[in-house]
Amino acid sequence: MAFLANVLLSKQHLDISIGSVLLLLLLSRCSFSFGVESDINCLKSIKASLEDTLGYLNSSWDFNNNTEGFICNFLGIECWHLHESKVLNIKLSDLGLKGQFPRGVENCTSLTGLDLSSNQLSGPLPHDIDKILSFVTSLDLSYNRFSGLIPPQLSNCSYMNVLKLDNNQLSGNIPAEVNQLTRLKSFSVANNPGLCGYPLKPCPSISQKKSVSLARVFKSNGVIMLAEAGFGIGFVFSFSFFVLR
Repeated sequence: MAFLANVLLSKQHLDISIGSVLLLLLLSRCSFSFGVESDINCLKSIKASLEDTLGYLNSSWDFNNNTEGFICNFLGIECWHLHESKVLNIKLSDLGLKGQFPRGVENCTSLTGLDLSSNQLSGPLPHDIDKILSFVTSLDLSYNRFSGLIPPQLSNCSYMNVLKLDNNQLSGNIPAEVNQLTRLKSFSVANNPGLCGYPLKPCPSISQKKSVSLARVFKSNGVIMLAEAGFGIGFVFSFSFFVLR
């Protein structure tokens, strides 16, 4: 009787163990499928949002293929494993791409590197770029036409080692929050004419900006030489007003 009870108990434990294993396999399969689908949607979104002027993406990124890991054979795509559609790096440098920053990148949830350099991308950088590139360690947006401010939220990309924003049309003060990127090894912002602050030239103070604006007013009224010759500001403005009338 005791032997039978032990056999039944062992069978029950075996059934529970097999059930647990099957459950884990099912969950891992669901997670894998979700990850694969997410990364595929990521690349679909990137392709749809960019103008492929030279046809590189149109000829290489074929989503009609349903074999496992097919996106890993796409131009510029590196996966964690060749037969697993989990994107590790996106390298789309010098492909003649036009458009704005592709927000669909956020669907590549395992992405660690993004290189969109030497294209014709324009517009502002997303203010929530830290949520789009949560785990990225290398970001290269150099040699494009991005404009506007550098978002301070970049400082939340705590894994960032390389940040290249040079040769764009960015402007304003380089946010001090960038100093919070303690893992940063390479930071390039040169050749952005409107950009200032460390490591570039200091931004002009408010008083300096006023002086520059005042000088422009003098020059526009044709009396800048009077001001430089030592005449009072009040006299210059009076003289300008008199001349204009």
